[in-house]
Amino acid sequence: MLLTALVVGIFYAGIGSNLHFVDSPGPVTTIPQPDSVTVYLFFRIDCKICEYYTNDLEKLYKKYREDNVSFIAVFPNFMDKPPAIERYREKFGLPFPAKTDYSKRLTKKFKATVTPEVVVYNETKEIVLYQGRIDNTYYRLGRKRSVTTSSELATVLEKHSNGTPVDVAFTQAIGCFIQIQK
Repeated sequence: MLLTALVVGIFYAGIGSNLHFVDSPGPVTTIPQPDSVTVYLFFRIDCKICEYYTNDLEKLYKKYREDNVSFIAVFPNFMDKPPAIERYREKFGLPFPAKTDYSKRLTKKFKATVTPEVVVYNETKEIVLYQGRIDNTYYRLGRKRSVTTSSELATVLEKHSNGTPVDVAFTQAIGCFIQIQK
């Protein structure tokens, strides 16, 4: 019996020296997770500029949804009711979720004033990476350039995806006014 205890003790002592327990202190290598980013798109059902951008936004959503980027269409005006918003999403092919903001919580938080206006918000660090226009197609309400020369939203998302700092934090959005009740 003494011999059995001695053999078992040596066996377990040998195993124990080769085991690494999860709770044991020591170097642990972790892969940093990318920051979670939400693209808030302030929209209005009756805004022709919003309609113009739906195709481009669908492409950006499909391109960046795997890069820890969420898209949410925010409808802050009371006249945009949920059934009409759903019809709008179906008609124009918006694949990302939509929500109302009748209380203007998000509108006030980001000081959004027009539609379409985009806010790229780093949820992890709780900071705005970019706010403003989607690109420079519209230079004035109802006035379009023949050639778009700057796509700020696409640039910001590309930089986020590559881990590169964002250069431009704000541009003036051109669009339909958001109704603010006092």
